[in-house]
Amino acid sequence: MNEEIPILPLVVGALVLSYFGFEVNRQRHKLRTIFNVFDREEAELADLLEKWVAAGDLKPYVVPDPI
Repeated sequence: MNEEIPILPLVVGALVLSYFGFEVNRQRHKLRTIFNVFDREEAELADLLEKWVAAGDLKPYVVPDPI
């Protein structure tokens, strides 16, 4: 039996999956920009700063009251 692999459906499927991945990444970037969500590196830095504040090594910034 000499069956051929259907190339066109595989190419179309790959294009659809690629577009889906691109669109998900684009929407995620858009939402992070809108809501200013931390990514992994920024979250680790924020956790470290919070630990320093809790340990007393760093004082949190307090906005002075306007007179």
